[in-house]
Amino acid sequence: MIPFEDKTVEYRVFDEGSGKKVKGMTNEKTWKFMKNRYVVLKNLIPKDIINMTLDNWKSHEESPDSGIYREERDITYKNPTSSIGKSTAQYSAPWAIALHNWLHEELKRHIDLDLGITYAYSRKYERGAYLGSHLDRPSCEVSATLCLDYVSDDGSPWPIWLRNDKNYITAEAETVRVESQALNQRERKKNGCKQLLLEPGDILLYQGPNIPHWRDYFLGEYSYHIFVHFYNKSSEMRKIPGFYQNSKPGGGIAGNIVRGFLEYDGRLSKYQSDDERTEGYQHFSEEYAKLQNTREGREFLAECVNYYDNLEKVEK
Repeated sequence: MIPFEDKTVEYRVFDEGSGKKVKGMTNEKTWKFMKNRYVVLKNLIPKDIINMTLDNWKSHEESPDSGIYREERDITYKNPTSSIGKSTAQYSAPWAIALHNWLHEELKRHIDLDLGITYAYSRKYERGAYLGSHLDRPSCEVSATLCLDYVSDDGSPWPIWLRNDKNYITAEAETVRVESQALNQRERKKNGCKQLLLEPGDILLYQGPNIPHWRDYFLGEYSYHIFVHFYNKSSEMRKIPGFYQNSKPGGGIAGNIVRGFLEYDGRLSKYQSDDERTEGYQHFSEEYAKLQNTREGREFLAECVNYYDNLEKVEK
């Protein structure tokens, strides 16, 4: 929980129930995440946690039955052919699940949102890797990217870029590419793109479906990354048909204890594999895809996924 004394930002928001504006309080880090669409939390992960995670990961790399696989497909949009196969990965690997759970608890001390765990992904990038500019799916509503270790040619971490000057959730994939990674360095900075260098221990918390993010060619031996994803339990995505599932009778909304289908990325627990998602999750994904396919639907999504435009800061 965020201590009350840290909630120094006062805001107003229109309450549909009362028809009036009501006041709220939050902390600076959360306000930056909501309004800038990202926030960097420096030195958040202690070195011993990083070392323990890496020891687990590297020991699995030596096992033929680890579940780690070489990525042999275009993982984002229009990646150069030369970059395909330049990384190894695993969905919800044991070390990533452990770090995800630790970070979920740690973020409660920094971010004033009720976050639900969706999934974690591990990826080790090699020389020539490339991450095309893209937007994430709804299970990545609140995303964190972190680097655990790297060896690069210039001794610096592999830069991540993002563009946060507007909400891109309504944009087509080609528009996202043209207005972000396709720009040269001068045009990127002119158009508000941000280049971030994250050392081990730092995390970038960002609105995955709303802002383009990418990495240019990696020049180095390796770079170990984990991506951990959450959804906001108070998200306006609750308006999307099929968002809720009933997990147990008794109490809660409409006589049931309810959680969103995004919980654990549609799985029954964080320990299940990515091929064990429920039918309800598939239904929600289909409804989300339908909305993406029409102008009216995309405009609706813009007021559902990471929607904070209605928050008005009270200047003191």
